[in-house]
Amino acid sequence: MNNIYILNELVIILAIIIVIISLFRKIKIPPLVGFLIGGLVIGPYGFGIIKNIEAINVLAEVGVILLLFTIGLEFSLTRLKKIKRIVLLGGGLQVIITIGVTSILALLINVPVNEAVFVGFLISLSSTAIVMKLLSDREETYSPHGKISLGILLFQDLCIIPMMLFIPILSPTQITSLFDVVSRLFLGSVGILALILISTYLMPKIIDYLVLMKSREIFVIGIVFISIGTAILTSYAGLSLALGAFIAGLVLSESEYSHEIVATSLPFRDALSSLFFISIGMLVSTKFIFDNLFLFIAVSILVIVLKYIIISIVVMILSFPVRTAIIVGLSLSQIGEFSFILAINGLENGVIQNNNYQLFLGVTIFTMMLTPIFFDFSKAIVPVLDKMNPWKKLIRVKSTQQEVETISNIPYKNHVIIVGYGLNGRNLATVLKETGINYVIIDSDGELVKEAKKLGENIVFGDATRGEMLNSLGIENARVLVLAISDNDAMRRILKFARKLNKDLYIIARTRSVQELDDLYKLGANEVIPEEFETSIEIFTRVLRQYHIPRNVILTQVELIRRSGYGILRGLKLPDATAEQLEAILSAGTIDNFLVLKDSPANGKTIAELNLRYLSGATIIAVLRDNKPLTNPPSSYKIEAGDILVIIGTHAQIDKAFELLSPPSFEQLENS
Repeated sequence: MNNIYILNELVIILAIIIVIISLFRKIKIPPLVGFLIGGLVIGPYGFGIIKNIEAINVLAEVGVILLLFTIGLEFSLTRLKKIKRIVLLGGGLQVIITIGVTSILALLINVPVNEAVFVGFLISLSSTAIVMKLLSDREETYSPHGKISLGILLFQDLCIIPMMLFIPILSPTQITSLFDVVSRLFLGSVGILALILISTYLMPKIIDYLVLMKSREIFVIGIVFISIGTAILTSYAGLSLALGAFIAGLVLSESEYSHEIVATSLPFRDALSSLFFISIGMLVSTKFIFDNLFLFIAVSILVIVLKYIIISIVVMILSFPVRTAIIVGLSLSQIGEFSFILAINGLENGVIQNNNYQLFLGVTIFTMMLTPIFFDFSKAIVPVLDKMNPWKKLIRVKSTQQEVETISNIPYKNHVIIVGYGLNGRNLATVLKETGINYVIIDSDGELVKEAKKLGENIVFGDATRGEMLNSLGIENARVLVLAISDNDAMRRILKFARKLNKDLYIIARTRSVQELDDLYKLGANEVIPEEFETSIEIFTRVLRQYHIPRNVILTQVELIRRSGYGILRGLKLPDATAEQLEAILSAGTIDNFLVLKDSPANGKTIAELNLRYLSGATIIAVLRDNKPLTNPPSSYKIEAGDILVIIGTHAQIDKAFELLSPPSFEQLENS
């Protein structure tokens, strides 16, 4: 009967998960926030719908294991190398400074040293799940603030390993000497090293065996076995279950099967990790929050302001503009989901008091709830916060002087201004250099600018959203402005300034987002290139070539689609004249060439014997032999191997003709 009771509670929770996901998707807030709120409402401290959460916690623990396993899988060592400066310097400074400042503030209000440091651990971490979801939904993952956020979040996630190792050392219930601390760290390091070696040499063999079995069921069970089994091995070594799963995923991230493993794990992870976040919400005492409402609000504001200031300063130290620093600072100002895992371990080891633990849970949920709001308003309030940043002058004086010195004497007229030195910007600069067209590049990544300068590029560091920067680039005398950046908001601001400063400027904008297309045109862009539509055009262009449609016809089609603002690809009705022109192109006949091989049925036959027009509807209008053309060949003309037949007909007729003229072995090869 007790089992039925547990199932009843599980069914209630699953129903709530479905409702939360449906509701929060509509209001565009990450479901994770909803899970926390849902747990708070149905838990023992809320309406008491769920009273016994022990069984739920067991499933939630499995969810955490799979969550950290897949997060480890999604880490790419290659990806880390590309942004290693942001990860190591940016992430390192942020975590160290946050822990230090938080610990000092906690000590000032008489919090014990060990708990003060532990609180610093908790507050230093931000929410990877929420931030990356919001960046992805807004198609800003590859924007400057997206890349910086990712780099800092990656470092924070990696810090979970040493932080977990420190929890027993910080525990007041365990008497620790210097020898205990060193030995604990040594044993933990040895355990992690052993786990890495096992994961590196044993796990790939297990994965290979699972793949060779060619059974979906075995592969799924094997992945669950690896993730949970590794976690249990780690716990036997005195480390955290979640830590072992994370390391196992990290090691397997470079496996050729990593994408398949992630796809296999996701359904389990999403379902069970939902239980974890709901179970966390159940632990929050609403009575404690309401009894200490002033303290709760004050600490929440303090955490947000503290993290915003530290992170924005760190981003500016990395030589990024103030605007980017503000957006990243607000985006990462919440406390993260990894902090929940640390907090639970800290409570179990007596590192944090229950009252402080309850306060931490409430503040974390509240700051997570505010994150989507900060995302929406961060760019709008950038000008206000920019003026309020008293530290920006101290950090940006040198770089601003370098900006002015670098761009003050640009002699160009009739030149191209390229905003963004990513892949598209680099490729454009290479072509312009080869053709002798003058250009200047501006990018907001100071390190990237330094590297480009070493390669001889005409590039400057600066924030193109500032009107004075565009003026310094000679925008009044420029001919073309190319916006090759991934930040849609920055693109809009640059467009507004650029169009005011030069009404005759030809502006080309690249966007990942289809939704931005019409707005960018309204703001003054002459051409907007949506990447996903251009990819579609490239795909259908290659398909049409396989159907022998002439190149000039394909180019005309492409021009019609682009001229209509990609309307046909956006599901919009084309203007009647354009639609008729496109229909005429598609229904028109075409001409193609066919090389006669020795094994071709046409070899040695006359045109009359071949009877191609009757069998296919296509007509041979010319024959090229020994580089000499013969137009309108007579029906008695004998075809030989090496002849090139010029054939006219509809696309379907030419396909049929090619089928009749091709050697049997070619047909078999195509049909195999």
